[in-house]
Amino acid sequence: MSYAQPGGKRQKVREVRASENVDYFQGIEKVEYNNMATSTDTNSYRYYNSNERVHSRSMEDWLKYSVSFTEFRCNGSDIQGRPIFSRSWDDNTNTIDNHKRCLKAFYDFCTKLGIKYWTAFDSDLVPQTDNWDENKSNWDEIVEYIMELSQRCPMKLLWLTPDLHSHPRYISGACTSNEASTFVQAATQIKKCLEMSQRLNAECFLLLPYREGYNAIFQTDVAREIKLFSKLLKITAEYKDRLNYKCQLLIMPYYSNSGRNYGSYGNLMWQPNGNLNGDVLYRYMWDITSCLYFLKFNNLDRYYKVCTPPGHHMYMAGVYNMFGGVVITNQFDQCDNKTITLMMKCIIDQGTAPPGGINLRLVPKRDCDLRDLMTSQVTYIDAIARGLRVACNIISEQVFIKHIQQRYASYNSGFGSRLLSSDVSIEECEEFYKKNQAQVSEIMCTKSEHYNMVFQRYLDTCDHV
Repeated sequence: MSYAQPGGKRQKVREVRASENVDYFQGIEKVEYNNMATSTDTNSYRYYNSNERVHSRSMEDWLKYSVSFTEFRCNGSDIQGRPIFSRSWDDNTNTIDNHKRCLKAFYDFCTKLGIKYWTAFDSDLVPQTDNWDENKSNWDEIVEYIMELSQRCPMKLLWLTPDLHSHPRYISGACTSNEASTFVQAATQIKKCLEMSQRLNAECFLLLPYREGYNAIFQTDVAREIKLFSKLLKITAEYKDRLNYKCQLLIMPYYSNSGRNYGSYGNLMWQPNGNLNGDVLYRYMWDITSCLYFLKFNNLDRYYKVCTPPGHHMYMAGVYNMFGGVVITNQFDQCDNKTITLMMKCIIDQGTAPPGGINLRLVPKRDCDLRDLMTSQVTYIDAIARGLRVACNIISEQVFIKHIQQRYASYNSGFGSRLLSSDVSIEECEEFYKKNQAQVSEIMCTKSEHYNMVFQRYLDTCDHV
């Protein structure tokens, strides 16, 4: 394929129009629902039927899948930065035409998956430049192109996020840098990204504080940096309101390598591993608790909700009504049916999908061809849909609801009801204990092993749901 040369404008327009007629996934059929699909039929969904209604909503509404354009553009670079993949749409140049071809291929990809939402960093969409006028022109051109694609394909941008970690200027943080000029550049980048997000009618806007932290406490004014951090989050929210932009602001903490299967973000999937790329040692948002406290302490919890991996972080965000979305990476095991089912039960218990939905950030493997690229997404989409079916079955039969009610029955009457509904002093607790020592000392069996086995049997019988 010949690509547009940096010559006349006409040649550029002809090249872009010619690429619009190319099906980059020719020969690969659209993935459809087929609950009788054989084990070798990897181009069908066995559990995901987008229009099927489960628990009073369509599966598409409950799951609200989105595919990451960032990971789609991954070229499999080795440790020396050399691209491994050879894609017909990507010549690895930092040109507007190459970005358009990648977008066209991505729209073809999502259309064949049957997924309606997508996400991206701003650096995925436009060539990086420090020239103000050139950057504005690039954004105008790419936004117009995305709008054209969206008219032909029923797809929508779910969230856009500014890339505040890749540029060398952000090596010491974006909003927590020791240089005021870096803070100003980060704020300017967020402003532009927020404006483009509004033009594309994105439902959410995400901030990822990847480099906000420190390495050496004796070289860092932590109090000042945290104040700057909260300042940038606040002025972002205030500008969104001045734009009259009705979107949900999201933030995603940097989750550490703790937990067996909680979606570790020890290294960004599109970055080299280790500390060679300037990763900070101590981050200001390293888990859900630090994030929630930061937002609450700085009165930012009314603006932002939190994106999390599946598991504990997600449950805690839900308890505090701060659950903004789920992010799934390759590091999450799609065979972990228990965690997936509990994730979907958490979403159903909240009554609706979170604003940020379920974002699939799956990096293709190094020996991945186009069909495998599709299959990797199908695997996760179907696994999570399976979890949705099991969760609906669990909820409809109310086995665990009744168990929880019985387990906490002591709080429904008598002194126990006062513990939650009214003020009780520690002296009153002591007095109650003195009068009811025998009752208080009795240890009740929770039947945990019984209900663990019940839950496992729900998982085992999914094919009969």
